[in-house]
Amino acid sequence: MIPARATRLPTLALLLAGVLTLPSHANTDALIDRLVANGILTAADARVLRAPDADQDDLIRLLVERGALTSADADALLPPADPPPERHAGLQYEPTEPLTPREHVIRANRFRVETADGQHRFGVRGRLQADYGRGDFDSELESVAREDGPLPKHGTIIRRARLGVLGLMWDDWEWQMEVDFRDNEVRFANAYLAYLLPQGRIAVGHFKEPFSLESSTSSRRLTFLERAAPVDALRPDRELGIMYETLMPNFYIGAGLFGGTGVVSDRDVDEGYAFALRASFAPYMDDNTFTHIGAFYNYRKNAVDRDAAELVPVRLRTRTGVRALDLRLIGRDDLLGVDDLQRWGIEGAFGVGPFSLQGEFLRAEIDLDRRAVEEALGGNATDANSLTQDGWYIQASYFLTGEQRNYRPFSGDFGAQQTNTIFGRTGLGAWEVAARFATQDSREHTRVGRGQKLDHWTVGLNWYPNPDMVFKLNAMRFKNERDGESAKGTVFAARAQYEF
Repeated sequence: MIPARATRLPTLALLLAGVLTLPSHANTDALIDRLVANGILTAADARVLRAPDADQDDLIRLLVERGALTSADADALLPPADPPPERHAGLQYEPTEPLTPREHVIRANRFRVETADGQHRFGVRGRLQADYGRGDFDSELESVAREDGPLPKHGTIIRRARLGVLGLMWDDWEWQMEVDFRDNEVRFANAYLAYLLPQGRIAVGHFKEPFSLESSTSSRRLTFLERAAPVDALRPDRELGIMYETLMPNFYIGAGLFGGTGVVSDRDVDEGYAFALRASFAPYMDDNTFTHIGAFYNYRKNAVDRDAAELVPVRLRTRTGVRALDLRLIGRDDLLGVDDLQRWGIEGAFGVGPFSLQGEFLRAEIDLDRRAVEEALGGNATDANSLTQDGWYIQASYFLTGEQRNYRPFSGDFGAQQTNTIFGRTGLGAWEVAARFATQDSREHTRVGRGQKLDHWTVGLNWYPNPDMVFKLNAMRFKNERDGESAKGTVFAARAQYEF
């Protein structure tokens, strides 16, 4: 026998729908009286529903709580909630970009969920980069590069293995937490909270300082295995700080204040601080062409180690172009006695169809504490009060299969690479060839005879089987100089990269 309560639920929904279409409040009161008489609502429920600020929606929600209506009934009776307006439309800005509803489909490689009103979103993402490198070096390189033992001939490494979560809260708050599993350690990459404004955002946490086109572009989107030598050598690390960034269609401005010891707490160190500024804009954009012009500036006051009574060493370093061969060509020795340093540069890029061109000039102007340098190095100390290190690079790429680089003017960087075809389904994926020349002059050093200069040539072949994977081959030739001596080397490197 079916309970009487169950048989009257559909009838109740129909009755409720009919009553709520009538304008008279008396009809609603009569329905409440009937629901109390039938034991569906209590007298206390009736008092709540007859309060001046109560409305018909409250009645429907209360009936769902009491089990008198199903959620489906309520959805049919209540007007649909208006989703919040789309923020930053057309910018491809991931945390605020609406998800596309796809009935009965689950994409395992893109886990994203959101609430029905779009105000809350949650996603999981990650990347894996596995590298191999093989080198052939001049016999003189041991002394020029100041390596203590035999030079590495070949090696493999997990360059990056990151796992992160990101999302949106209440349509206004963006958040992200990402960790990097590297060298048997777990380190923070991005970990921040940001408030979204109509034309920008304010972020607090651990993230990149705004600096350089190549530095701002994610490692997932680089044309070559590693960033160009001057960018790798001079770019600042991620730090804790506060930053404002614009979210506008055709230009980018980012400015922030940052600390100076990462996420490590050391009571013996008075951490330094930095001010960073970067701006770029796209003078001309259409479906087939992009242009990019930008500049950046970074001032850092160095930290002080109170326990050792000295300024913290400063590391401005770059390697062979693949970390699997850990041969330090620039910055083998840290700079000592650095009081503060200023880093600045200019950047530009251009693309038309499958062809793109990109380049930057960077300079670091380093002020020294003479007393600190002499105390640390004695007779090996430089007699200069300041140092200058600078470099530049230029690179070009061409997609043999017709794709374009995904330039994003709203953030002044490059985004996810799309492919015209998917390997194994509709074609061969995307194929890209590229070439780069980079030079970094770091011959001015706090320790006499330890500065070096590096010229670095790279040619590359990239295969994107689909938008989530890329395989890279780099062939590199470099010339390293120190104290009038020079040595050369050749490196071949490969990477397999997957992201989800």
